[in-house]
Amino acid sequence: MKKIFSWISDNILFLATLFLLFFIPLYPKLPLIDIKNTWVYVRIEDFIVLFVLLAWLALFIRKKISLKTPLTLPIIFFWIIGGISTLHGVLVIFPTIANVFPNIALLNFFRHIEYMSLFFIAYASIRDKKQLPAVIAVLTATLLFVVFYGLGQRYLAFPAYLTMNEEYAKGVAIQLSLLSRVPSTFAGHYDLAAYLVLILPILASLIFGIKNLLGKVALIITVFLGFGLMFMTVSRVSFFVLLVALFIVLLLQKKKLVLLMLPILAVLPILFLSLQPNLLNRFGSTVHETDVLVDAVTGSALGHIKFVPREYFNDKIVWKRDARGGQPTVSLPDPTVYGESSPSGILDPIFIPPQAPLLAAVNVSTGESLPEGTGYINLSLSPVTRKLGGFFYESKPPAGSSTGQMFMLSGDFLVKRAAAYDLSFTTRFQGEWPRALMAFGRNILLGSGYGSVSLAVDNNYLRMLGEIGTLGTGAFFAIFLIVGLYIKKALPHIESKLVKSFMLGFVGGVIGLALNATLIDVFEASKIAFLLWLLVGIVLGISSQYLPRDVNISKMFLAALASPIAIVFYLAVLAFTVFSPILPNFFTGDDFTWLRWAADCGGSHCGNIFSTILHYFTDAGGFFYRPGTKVYFQLMYSVFWLNPTVYHAVSLFLHFVVAALFYLLARRVMRSSLLAAAAAALFVIMSGYVEVVFWSASTGSLFNAVFALAALLVFIYWEENKKTVYLILTVLFILLATFFHEQGVVVPLLLLAYKGVREGFSSLKAVYKKFEYQVLFVPVIFYLVMRFAAGSHWFNGDYSYNIVKLPFNFVGNGLGYLFLSLVGPSLLPLYEMFRNLLKTQIVFATIALPVIVFISLLIYRKVWYKVNKEEKNIILFAVLFFVICLLPFLGLGNIASRYSYLATLGPVMILVLLLKKLYVHLLDSGRNIAISATALVIIVFSLFHIIQVQQIQHDWHGAGDRVKKFFVSIDELYADYWSNELVEFHFVNVPIRVGEA
Repeated sequence: MKKIFSWISDNILFLATLFLLFFIPLYPKLPLIDIKNTWVYVRIEDFIVLFVLLAWLALFIRKKISLKTPLTLPIIFFWIIGGISTLHGVLVIFPTIANVFPNIALLNFFRHIEYMSLFFIAYASIRDKKQLPAVIAVLTATLLFVVFYGLGQRYLAFPAYLTMNEEYAKGVAIQLSLLSRVPSTFAGHYDLAAYLVLILPILASLIFGIKNLLGKVALIITVFLGFGLMFMTVSRVSFFVLLVALFIVLLLQKKKLVLLMLPILAVLPILFLSLQPNLLNRFGSTVHETDVLVDAVTGSALGHIKFVPREYFNDKIVWKRDARGGQPTVSLPDPTVYGESSPSGILDPIFIPPQAPLLAAVNVSTGESLPEGTGYINLSLSPVTRKLGGFFYESKPPAGSSTGQMFMLSGDFLVKRAAAYDLSFTTRFQGEWPRALMAFGRNILLGSGYGSVSLAVDNNYLRMLGEIGTLGTGAFFAIFLIVGLYIKKALPHIESKLVKSFMLGFVGGVIGLALNATLIDVFEASKIAFLLWLLVGIVLGISSQYLPRDVNISKMFLAALASPIAIVFYLAVLAFTVFSPILPNFFTGDDFTWLRWAADCGGSHCGNIFSTILHYFTDAGGFFYRPGTKVYFQLMYSVFWLNPTVYHAVSLFLHFVVAALFYLLARRVMRSSLLAAAAAALFVIMSGYVEVVFWSASTGSLFNAVFALAALLVFIYWEENKKTVYLILTVLFILLATFFHEQGVVVPLLLLAYKGVREGFSSLKAVYKKFEYQVLFVPVIFYLVMRFAAGSHWFNGDYSYNIVKLPFNFVGNGLGYLFLSLVGPSLLPLYEMFRNLLKTQIVFATIALPVIVFISLLIYRKVWYKVNKEEKNIILFAVLFFVICLLPFLGLGNIASRYSYLATLGPVMILVLLLKKLYVHLLDSGRNIAISATALVIIVFSLFHIIQVQQIQHDWHGAGDRVKKFFVSIDELYADYWSNELVEFHFVNVPIRVGEA
């Protein structure tokens, strides 16, 4: 007996860890202590965690365990930031806003400490690798209990204890119907789904690691049952991320097998969905069509409308009202105000039409004052189905009554058939997410403090930004980055397949949970948070058994922050920060030309998607030959219709991809990751080309840039190892570049320019004799043949060359594009003035041209010899890149900022090289001065361009608003006969520009 008590005493933390892994998922969230100003309660698991923490503290005081772990400082740092953010919020922000309470802020702060404290318990409990089987057994048994209880809720009337609203959170036992979503032992079906996302990848991975056949079968059955329980939750996002997590596990375990089975793995989710109609219906209802009542004057939506028979109004008093009441906007009546109306305001039933339009009452079941599905997709372009002179509205029943008052509101209204998001997405897009962003905007570094946002933001990252700002969110990410680095360091030393499989499954589960957090607050759900930090402690505790004590995590962490993957991530954040304001912009100008082609589906060739795409490649209709761009708009229109946000999001993403590819290219050219990162960051914020990013019609230029840079990078890889697959990819990318924009014809010249600069231009003499280099021009020849056969636009009007003025245009446009790239569009008025002067003064231009050339040669002779060979190569490649990218446009009669997009990469490389030279020159004055002065120059330059980007964004947003108001004005004139007769419009004096838009 003494040995048993001694063993229990020695392993008390491990036993506590196993108990928590078992107890927390299974015990329902029954309230114990009420807390003022919230319906979150203190529960029994909080006291259990407290007692375990006291046991850990006793062992720590007796020096039997240590606080030293790989995550001690990162977690404490995260807590400190959370404390400072909350203190700042309570003292500075809370007094200025409503419905926030200091006691709730303190509670949330303590809960985050409580969640993460379990990491220290679990980490200290792991003393031997042999403890892992016990953890696996508990996880498996717990999941089986969760599954069986969920099945009991579905089929045996087991009670559910939910916290989905204030009444349920009081601990009321609820009996679910057969159609209800199953929460099992959790507080809601979303929490259960998140639990499965975390646990199922671990158990699925262990199938590959366990040797015992019976154990394998048991795990397979358990995973299968867990997957079945996931279907019962009917959680769309969790189902998707679980598939991603399981795919990652399979990829880590059996990479070659997964690649061979990709087609089968792609079909399996579709098969599962087809067998689960409830989940399939949930996916299908995410976006649905509905009839929307719209104010014909302002274009604003009033809500969903349905048509009911006249008998619906039997035994009901209908009050007549003017919808506007003398106001510019429509306001729905307040029954408490109109309850004592005079009899003269009652509508005679004979005036009620046989089918009367009835506006749906506001749905506030989720605490949101939003009509269900008010997240309409481009309502202004949705088709009008009829015009109304009024509508009926039944108000919400007041307290103590089962019926509301009925009103007939007169005015000018339209019924539109619009696509709408379901209630859950509407709540996110129009309610919780904007409020979280507002909290973040009050202090982007610290946020507004814990408790400053609602209980359910439904995006854990936006919640963190709103509550603890960028510092707190960054600290949270840093914790998991260190966890990943620690696991990566330990994996090569782990020989046990069981341990390795557990680790890989945990990685897959955490990635799934991280994806789940984009639409659910998984890191805030107590059951999930407790389990996550327990598992983090177990995983790092086991990893520490395989690693030496002197592992330098700080060095690994700093190296990870400077790695290429990290720099690409920074570029993504920078691109989103600078250009995310474009997302709400409306369509403008030529956007409607491309969308019209998509809507028409190629006219008579709109039989199916394949014939439509074929038509785009074989018939240009006298327009530019850009079949790839047409296919893009066709696919986008088919899936997202006229939702401008998605089109702009694609443009923003492509801009980021170009910056990332440029960074990889610059690393090769400049031989420095730091200089390459600086070049890519400066390129992201340059203002000269922003029309390409702002204008959806220019998406083809973005695709062209992506494929051009991809072709150049793959060509470099082919030059280094001569693998045929790289040469094939190079040819493919060149062809794709030409299909999206005619600028793609110069890509082979870019490849040869790189080869010539790196190996000497004498090496190009042998290029034309080798097939592998000749094949680089095959895509261009194929493109030109296809373009000619398709009858595309060639050289006419503004897109033509004047042979006499060609030298002047070449030089003038070259200088214009150079200064546009470096200075931005603020230079364009001066350039246009100078250009017009030279057009009228041919003699002066003839004299000025040789002078400019002479001055350029003089500067070249004075400066060039001071530049070392490597820097000369960088400058030479940058100049060639700039000129080659602009070759199709330098001879035209004017310049367009969108043509400078890809060419801007050249001047940016030279600019970064000059910044490096400035830094080296200033080193004589001291390193700190050199760093400070160079940083100041970069900040001033960046600020100059970012301000221009913001000003141009204002122009594009204004242009989009004008277009939207134009459609609203057309809708206001709508008459029902338009849908039956051919209507022709004539527009005069149409403005074509708003500032730079």
